[in-house]
Amino acid sequence: MSEFWEIEEGKVDSARFFKALPNYFADATTFYAEGTVISDDVRKCYETNSEEGTYLPQTQTLFPVSKKFRCKFSMSFMNELSGLAQDHAELELFDHMSLYKGTEAVVFWHDAFANVLLISRSVPEKVVSQLALELGLGYQ
Repeated sequence: MSEFWEIEEGKVDSARFFKALPNYFADATTFYAEGTVISDDVRKCYETNSEEGTYLPQTQTLFPVSKKFRCKFSMSFMNELSGLAQDHAELELFDHMSLYKGTEAVVFWHDAFANVLLISRSVPEKVVSQLALELGLGYQ
């Protein structure tokens, strides 16, 4: 058994995704984003919501050099990202994202919006199934 649940790849509405995250991961603490073509207003949003500390996920993009952001996870931050997502292509938001609870990765999305969404097995299957249903995707 894998250490992650997998929500299958498929078309995901990015604005809806950000609105859903706090509903399923209310105890998450930190949002990490990595990208190479992040738009200026999205970068400003990350900087406004930045949090001091180490960037915990392993770097996913070696070339070109990516920008990395560590942000305090909150409903208001996700609402901001949801609004920005309505006006931006997903690549302008990030290439890869992670959501942590303390030092534990609970959500990891390499090549976000174009790959499987990984969720820690510490998250109950009921939560995973409800999120997958909301996103209109299957899971295993």
